[in-house]
Amino acid sequence: MSEEVKEAGGVRPPGAPPEHHEPTEEHGFWVGRSGLVMVGVLVGIGIFLILGIYDMDVPDDAGLFGPRAFPWIAAVACFVIAVFLALDIIRHPDVPESMLDENGHLLPGTASNWPATGITLGSFVLFSLLLMPIGWIISAAIAFWGITVGLGSKRYVLNLMVGFAISSIMQLVFAGLLGLNLPPGIFGG
Repeated sequence: MSEEVKEAGGVRPPGAPPEHHEPTEEHGFWVGRSGLVMVGVLVGIGIFLILGIYDMDVPDDAGLFGPRAFPWIAAVACFVIAVFLALDIIRHPDVPESMLDENGHLLPGTASNWPATGITLGSFVLFSLLLMPIGWIISAAIAFWGITVGLGSKRYVLNLMVGFAISSIMQLVFAGLLGLNLPPGIFGG
């Protein structure tokens, strides 16, 4: 514990973030490094985007910023972010104090936040199922809202409104600037 918490009788002030500690060798490699799973997800998304780029039917007269430009930018960004994230996680593993006992040993039963994970993954699945029938604007707004709920936000109405705003702006950008039509769904007429 920090010196301030020890002086306060070992009680952490309400709302104070938990302390973090470097794991020791006895904890194993993955303790404090579970974020490497996200690195794998980013690399997988980058590979998926590159495979999709080569599978696209693009006319020969497509310019530099044609339909392949945005996927290339996104794929490169995924790889760059994955590298920096992996380096940071490997160099600075982090174990919350709430997962350790007074001797610095892992407490039994400490695990991931499965409800948050389920809500977030469920939002992606729901998005993929609703995309074609109801369209991009509504399904992307629902996905944004679900992900914010999964990440712990309690501002349900505001997040849904922000989701609709972002998905509408993306629809305009893709259709107006890139000439690509996202699935219109019920707005297609």
